[in-house]
Amino acid sequence: MKKHIIIIGAGIAGKMIAKEFEDTENFHDNYFIEGFFDDDKNAKKVLSFNVIGIVDDIPKYASKMAKKGKPINEAIIAIPSIEPKNLTNIISIINKSNIKVRIIPPLFEIIKGEATLNNVRDIEPSDLLGREEIGFDEKEIDEFYNNKSILVTGGAGSIGSEIVRQLLNLNIKKVVVLDYNENSIYDLMLEHQKDNRFSYVISNINDNERISNIIKDNDISIVFHAAAHKHLPIMENCPTEAIKNNIIATKKLLDTIIKNNIKHFLFISTDKAVRPTSIMGASKRICERIILSFSNRYKNNCLFKIARFGNVLGSNGSVIPIFSKQIKNGGPITITDPNMIRYFMSIREAARLVIKSVSLNDGNIFVLDMGKPVRILDLAKNMIALNGLSEDDIKIEYIGIREGEKLYEEVLMDDDALISSPYKKLFIAKNDSDILSEQEVDEMIEKFENIKNDKNKATIIVALKKYIPDFKK
Repeated sequence: MKKHIIIIGAGIAGKMIAKEFEDTENFHDNYFIEGFFDDDKNAKKVLSFNVIGIVDDIPKYASKMAKKGKPINEAIIAIPSIEPKNLTNIISIINKSNIKVRIIPPLFEIIKGEATLNNVRDIEPSDLLGREEIGFDEKEIDEFYNNKSILVTGGAGSIGSEIVRQLLNLNIKKVVVLDYNENSIYDLMLEHQKDNRFSYVISNINDNERISNIIKDNDISIVFHAAAHKHLPIMENCPTEAIKNNIIATKKLLDTIIKNNIKHFLFISTDKAVRPTSIMGASKRICERIILSFSNRYKNNCLFKIARFGNVLGSNGSVIPIFSKQIKNGGPITITDPNMIRYFMSIREAARLVIKSVSLNDGNIFVLDMGKPVRILDLAKNMIALNGLSEDDIKIEYIGIREGEKLYEEVLMDDDALISSPYKKLFIAKNDSDILSEQEVDEMIEKFENIKNDKNKATIIVALKKYIPDFKK
């Protein structure tokens, strides 16, 4: 049975898609392109296909075709630089007609010649956020990463695994994934099993002797440290784990880095480390202070970097998979507060910018340009529309702000000054906070070692406040 298709956007991208349909073997047996819809009323024809009308005409046309027994099966949006407001509007119009909606890749993929039928995909929540995703021009950094062996701690997690994927696009010698979650390691192993540059290790991040052997055995020169406890509400209930797995483990890893002459180290931080209100955010800020201390002491041995950014779409614990599951179950979507806003970027873009930052010689704290903040309520409404539903179908409930949460997140401290880097959307932050001496770091770690199993949450909060005066708790 033929699939009846309409294409929205009568420009170059739409023409590319239509031409590939025409060039497809058995095209006329399997597909029928009804034509194009474009709000440019001067557009009349694309190749051999007519421009039927403007986008608002789609429901009426779809209804007419359904009555003829030729329902429209799919609409392909072929507008690579479409604004999210316009995309949301198009989706809401098409949803009235029960037509599956797909979209072409972003502009940077089209430039690389990848605007093909194989790349036409379902619409993702990131498409609705109005963020132009930065591409990955390998030529910019290939020389730096050429023939390097790299260790990624927490490499099977959402951020770590994407760093691994992007590294494998470069001419590296090897990437070693270290993680304690064997199920996630297994999934990543299946994904990359045909690439002999990929390897993995099951290990606890606190096992510094094991990590030291991994570094030696694999001739590691670059370490991405993504392993951490990141879930804010869980760390509020399990504060000792934030101390052990974030602060103490990071200090042990840094000692191992120096011992093994690693040349480049990058720590994945968070916007929640800025004026922290949560134990998780405070633990990350402590890690930042330790790393800055190591950088000050060992700057001639290793380049230490910190990458600070906000929420990434689709990562473990982000609102996107939670909302998707709630919609699938018929609702309601739960939101802490109608005024809650967050910064978002895709996992792909975050990983690319992090990888680029390691190749730079200047700066310690790198801030990723997160674009404009997004109201979580608007994101929820857009995801409901994306699923062809309305707020009558999926209710939205407000459950109140959780302990340690902010209504909005920040990525800079007041005393930071941003300096442009050679890469778009990547900035260097000048941090003028006091640098801890070696003795101060050792005393701080000893303090945390003494309370790492303390059942009294207040004891841990007091210790964190001692080293982070602006920790609001």
